[in-house]
Amino acid sequence: MASRPPTAASDAALAALAELVEAAEPRCGQVRVVAVDGGAAAGKSSLAAALAGRLSGSAVLSTDALLDGWDGQFSFWARLRDDVLAPLAAGRPGSYRRYDWHAGRFAEAVAVPVPRILLVEGVSAITACAGRVSTAIFLDVTRAERERRWIERDGPLQAAWRTWLDNEDRYFSEHPPPPDAVLLRTPVPLPDAG
Repeated sequence: MASRPPTAASDAALAALAELVEAAEPRCGQVRVVAVDGGAAAGKSSLAAALAGRLSGSAVLSTDALLDGWDGQFSFWARLRDDVLAPLAAGRPGSYRRYDWHAGRFAEAVAVPVPRILLVEGVSAITACAGRVSTAIFLDVTRAERERRWIERDGPLQAAWRTWLDNEDRYFSEHPPPPDAVLLRTPVPLPDAG
């Protein structure tokens, strides 16, 4: 996906989100956890990267690295909570085993030093972070737009990808974002994070 230059509106939106994060109380020991949630191709990774660029002492953790392949869409919660968030809450570094999507298995351990702010981005991130979330952000982007973005990024939708999107739709219909979540209904134009 080509990079888009940030606009004054996106710059102001990012500044407002960064202020909100800074004002939030830490709920994971001294760490402020920001859950950036929404469906696949909603812009979670780009938003998390853009926010991290504005928040000193921050780190981004993509839940894609914690998944157990195409069949483990929502199976990562315990690994995130037990191996990353619990140690951080105790003031110790966490870690996780990164899933290697090409090899189809878990690979090396990845250390997660204690950051001031941890942005956890991924589908179901708000629920996965449970009571440790300081700021919850939900990108409410239509299925049609997410499919368009996915195709633009990765090519024609494969059967497994459609199943993935169907599972997300079911999940979000049963688990709407909490009332205190920041809802971004219109995608904020952000530079592509890569």
